Amino acid sequence: MKSFYPLLVLGFSLVFGSHALAADTTFPSPLPDKLRVCADPNNLPYSNREQQGFENKIAEQLGDYFGLDVEYAWFPQRMGFIRNTLKNWSDDNGRFACDLVIGVPVQFDIAATTKPYYRSAYSLLFKKEGALAAVDNQQALAALPEAVKQSLKIAAFAPSPAVSWLRENGFKDNTSFYRIMNGDPEDYPGKMVNRVAEGEFDVLVIWGPIAGYFAKAQPDLAVIPMTSEGSKVFDFAISMGVRYGERPWKETVEMAMDANAPQIAMILQDYGVPIVEASSKPRPDDDDD
Repeated sequence: MKSFYPLLVLGFSLVFGSHALAADTTFPSPLPDKLRVCADPNNLPYSNREQQGFENKIAEQLGDYFGLDVEYAWFPQRMGFIRNTLKNWSDDNGRFACDLVIGVPVQFDIAATTKPYYRSAYSLLFKKEGALAAVDNQQALAALPEAVKQSLKIAAFAPSPAVSWLRENGFKDNTSFYRIMNGDPEDYPGKMVNRVAEGEFDVLVIWGPIAGYFAKAQPDLAVIPMTSEGSKVFDFAISMGVRYGERPWKETVEMAMDANAPQIAMILQDYGVPIVEASSKPRPDDDDD
C-alpha cells in the first residue's frame, strides 16, 4: 500500500491541482467568457470537429484550468487560416472569432507566439524489415548500398527541410514529393502513413507528430526522428499563438501552460508525439507582441 500511495497522490495532483491553482491566481489579462480556440476541423492528430486531436485535448485542459467552456472557430489550416480565425473580427459579436491557436511554430510571423511547449522533428517512417531492418537513423539510411537506395520508393512533403537532404543523399530520382497544402479540405498528411503500411511506399519523411500518431495503429512501422546536420535543421519548437499587441493575454496563456505542463506532456505522450532536444538556438523573444 505504501508504494501505491505516492502514485495516488500524484494522480490527484494532476487531475485537481490545476483547478485549485487557477481559482487562487490573478492573471495578467481578464479572462474571456469562453476559451475560443482557432482550429482545423479535419487535421488529425492535431484537431478535428469531434475534438479527437491532441490540440483539442490540450485546449480542454486549459479550459478546465481557467474554468471556461471551450468554443472553436473552425477553418482549414491552410492559406488564410489566421485571417479567417484569430484575426477575424465580427462587429455583430463585438469580438474576434477566436483568441488562441494551440500549435504554431515559434518563428511564426503572423501571430505572436508564447514560449514553446514541445519540440519535435521531421521523421523517417518505414517498416523495419528487409533492407531497412537495421536502419535506426538517417545516416544509416543514407549509407545503404546504392542499388538498395535506388530500389526504395520514398515519399516526402515539400516544402520541408527533408527535400534537400533526400536529394543530396542519393534519393532524388526515387522520391515522390507531395504538397503539404493541396487545397482539398478533406485531405490531410496522415493519410500517407497508410500508403507506407500498405506497401505503396517504403519510406515516408514527415513531421514527427503526424508520424508518431498514425504509426501507433501500425505496430510494424518505425518512427525515427531526424537529427539536424549543420545548416539542415529538422527539429522545431512549437508554441501557442495569440494576436500581436495582446501581451497580457499571452502571459496568461503562458501561466496556464506552466501550471498544466505535466498534463500537456502526458497528452503528447499519449498521442505518440516524438519529443527531441533542441539542436539550434531559439530566436530571442520580441518586445512588440
